[in-house]
Amino acid sequence: MLYFTSDHHFWHSNIIRYCNRPFSSVEEMNEVLIQKWNDLVGPEDKVYYLGDFSMAARPVELYTARLNGIKYLVPGNHDFCHSYHKKSRTPEHHARWIQQYQDWGWTVLPEQMLLRIPDLGEVKLCHLPYSMNFEGDKYAKWRPHDDGHWLLCGHVHDKWKTMHKMINVGVDAWNFQPVSVIEIMGIIQKKETGD
Repeated sequence: MLYFTSDHHFWHSNIIRYCNRPFSSVEEMNEVLIQKWNDLVGPEDKVYYLGDFSMAARPVELYTARLNGIKYLVPGNHDFCHSYHKKSRTPEHHARWIQQYQDWGWTVLPEQMLLRIPDLGEVKLCHLPYSMNFEGDKYAKWRPHDDGHWLLCGHVHDKWKTMHKMINVGVDAWNFQPVSVIEIMGIIQKKETGD
């Protein structure tokens, strides 16, 4: 099975308050997020992770190995291996962090990419949503261009689940669990047929 998810923010205590997550502590949040992932994802399943695993390096090292599946990372702005991140602003540092994430168990993919899904076609993957067309957008350089593809993204947490041709796969929109390709296909087919 194929899954998509993003924005766990492991060990980020403030995310509990920012997104009104129902956890009494960051420790509880971390363990529930791991359990919900592993309840769905088996060892041979593929997970495309669309960014913001953690704002610190140690949780990436500790928790990646505890999560089932074959893990692919499309980096988000808080991942140290994203070119926006202050720790990856030089090509040398960027390459070093990509290698570090791979050593921890991730296959690090481009920050924007197309993925072909059987019976569906190509979808775009990126942590960030399509351009929002407002001044002062500090992520404008990293946002994907809307070329008509469906976009699977994260970043917006609990603000919306679907908008136009975008699907937010972040855990705050999906009961803290990854989203299966079957659910993604259902959303797209429903929107495209007008059901």
